[in-house]
Order: sequence, then structure tokens, then C-alpha cells
Amino acid sequence: MAYSPFLGPYQPHSTVAWYRGESMSASRVLSHVAFIGHQLPHRRYVLNMCQDRYAFLVGFAAALSQNQTTLLPPNPSPEMLQQLIHEYPDCYYLTDGQEQIASLEGISINLDSSPDHTILENPKFLDSHIAAIAFTSGTTGTPRPNLKSWGSMVQIAQKTGEGLALSPFNPVTVVATVPHQHMYGLETSIMLPLQRGWAIHSGRPFFPEDIASALQEHPAQRILVSTPIHLRACVMAQSQFPDVAYTLSATAPLPKLLAKQVEDMLHTSMIEIYGFAEAGTIATRQPVQEDHWTLLPELSLEELQDGYAVCSPYFSEPVPIPDTIQSANPQQFTLEGRPSHLINIGGHRASLDALNVQLLSIEGVVDGAFFLPEEQAESVTRLVAFVVAPGQTSESILSALRTKIAPVFLPRPVYLIDSLPRTHAGKFVRKDAERLLQNQLNLRQS
Repeated sequence: MAYSPFLGPYQPHSTVAWYRGESMSASRVLSHVAFIGHQLPHRRYVLNMCQDRYAFLVGFAAALSQNQTTLLPPNPSPEMLQQLIHEYPDCYYLTDGQEQIASLEGISINLDSSPDHTILENPKFLDSHIAAIAFTSGTTGTPRPNLKSWGSMVQIAQKTGEGLALSPFNPVTVVATVPHQHMYGLETSIMLPLQRGWAIHSGRPFFPEDIASALQEHPAQRILVSTPIHLRACVMAQSQFPDVAYTLSATAPLPKLLAKQVEDMLHTSMIEIYGFAEAGTIATRQPVQEDHWTLLPELSLEELQDGYAVCSPYFSEPVPIPDTIQSANPQQFTLEGRPSHLINIGGHRASLDALNVQLLSIEGVVDGAFFLPEEQAESVTRLVAFVVAPGQTSESILSALRTKIAPVFLPRPVYLIDSLPRTHAGKFVRKDAERLLQNQLNLRQS
């Protein structure tokens, strides 16, 4: 049986994380993990609700030390949590705040009563152990569970880090705007630094000024893990940012113009990550320089009857890729979009993702998305667009879109709204789009 260590190349006094402005050394982290591990109930599953990234890390590792599996809900709504409790009854929850889940045993993580910093041995966890169960976002339907072994998570982190050419002689700090309960956030803001010997910033800055402040706190080499919506806000805010070695982005297509603006603003190298819940991260690209994606080392594509699958030594079998891709060679491909996002109107085909990129490239648009409602027998179904653009009009948005997309894809109508309801990972899911559309129709009828 194969095992992989919890911590990567750290020395006992190396900084693993920054928690409330204080350095958490490797020995202190291991002491916290052991301290919390002894408090955990004998259950199979845990819902880790900790909002602080370091507290989540300690709870995640403590659960691993007790051979438990962390459930990663696609959203923290009471409805979703109750659904998981029903499906995984041998469960409890961890919190570092006031959160409570009705009818479920909970453990509060208190890291203020710090244990002795005894230098403990770096624990090794069984590679085949299911460390986490991640769920699809539910963008187009019901969230589905995906089992993540400890070994696969370690391998993905190591291979992702190999593509980031950072000096081993200088410390590196990873600052993330994304939630650690989301698979992208877990892989990049926790597993990646853990396996590369880098430091984790425990906060989750949201507003541009907060992001800039979090980066400024660490004069070392920095990595920013974010999403297009957060990066666009930073560009529009024109705040003063320190230099960032690498900026990682995922969860939505990153327009090339925005990628270039971020590179210029942060003096950074922009890296876009492609992955999906079933497999995790599988490929990266530099969007300013290339259109194709390159698979992580040791991964390869396998052609199927209706698409492609990705193969890896740490997958028990090839994992089908949910998006439509075109293979350039065994290691590279271009992405055409998710089949559920491909639309056909009057014989003309397009991708909602591509249309969204054009919408978001319009000056003055802060956020927005196209949506194709379900077909109605009594009427012609047309695309609509929800747009956040203070000071703009529906007519000005349509006028700009006419220069960018074919007339058949022009939205009818354009709804100007105050904000787009996105998930905590930055996604705009279908059920929220349907609810938003109904609200807009009700407003027009009232």
C-alpha cells in the first residue's frame, strides 16, 4: 500500500500558513492537527464549515488522521446541507464560528488554546483513502458526488506546481479569493502550497482593496488564486497592487483582454486552470499567449465514441471530459465548451461561454451572463442577458453587442440588474437564472 505525506518539503520551523498575521510553523501545524484530531467523534464523514482557511486546513488534516472523509457541498445553503446529511447519515460538522446545523453533532475548532509545539513526525495518509467527496456545481442539474483519493489530490498539486517556475530559495505565499470548500479552492489554496512547501494565507479577501492589502502583507514571492469576476473587479477598481509572481484563474472562461490587463497591473504571469469535479485540475494554459490547453504531466487523452476522456496513473479508469474539446496532439487540446452550453438558434450554433466573454468585454459591464430559457410550445424561445452595468442602458449594451456577435444571438431582452446571483465559487447556475428571469417577468407585469 502506498502512502503520501501531509506536508511537503518543510523544515520544522518553516512557515506553513499565516493565521491572523502570525506565522504557523510546520511543527505548530502538526501540533494543532493532533490536538483537534483527538477531539473528533468516531464518524465516517465530516462537513468542514470553517470559514478561516487555516482552521479548515487543520480540520481537514485532523479528519484525515482519523481516516474520515470531508464532504464538500457545492453551496452552503441549509437545503443542500440537509440533503447531504440525509445521504451521509454517519456525519458531523466542524466550525470555527457560530454556524450550526440543525439535528447534527458539531465540533467547534478553537486554535487560541494552542498546544505545545512539540516537533511531531509528518503524518502519511493512505493514497487510496477517500480524503474528500466533491460535488458538481449543479450548473445544469442536480449536483453529483465525486470521490477524491488522497493520492490523487497530492499528485494533482505536485504536477500543477511543477509548471510554476519559482525560486526555491525565496518563500512563497498563496493568497486566494476563492472558497476552500470548493474543489478548485482546495486544490490551489491548500493542497498546492502544502505539497510545494509554500505558505497559505488564511483569509479570503473579497473586495479589490482587501485583496491588495492581503498581498501587501507578504513581501515574499506571491501567488494569487482567483476567478474572472474577482480579477475584473480588481482591474476596474484601479487599486495599487504589489507584484505577483503568478495569478491562477478558473471557474469561468477568462477573456484574453482581461488576462492581459491583469498581467500588466500585477506584473504577473497569468495561468488559467481547466478542470472539473470528476477529475480535478487536468490542464493549464497562459491565455495571453496561447489558445490551446496543455495537460498536466503524465496525463493523456483517450478518444471515446462521443468525446474524450483523460487518463492518469492516479485515476482507476479514464475519466470522461464533460466539455467538447478538439485534440491537437496527445498532450494538448482546444476547448469548445460544455455541450449543455452549446445552443442552436435558427441553424446557427454558438457557445454561451463564448457569448458571455463578448458581453463582459463591453466597457462599463461589471458582470453579466446570457441565458436560454426552456422552450415554450406557444412562443419562440429567445436568448436573454442579465447585465450589471451602472450608468448603461439596455440599448447601449445591445448596440455594443451588435459589433461583436451575430444578430441571431442578440438577447431579447437585456435585463439590467444590480448584481448577478453567483455561487460562492463564482458560478451562475441554471436554477438561479430561472428564478432571476421569473422575477424580472413579474416586475414587468406589475
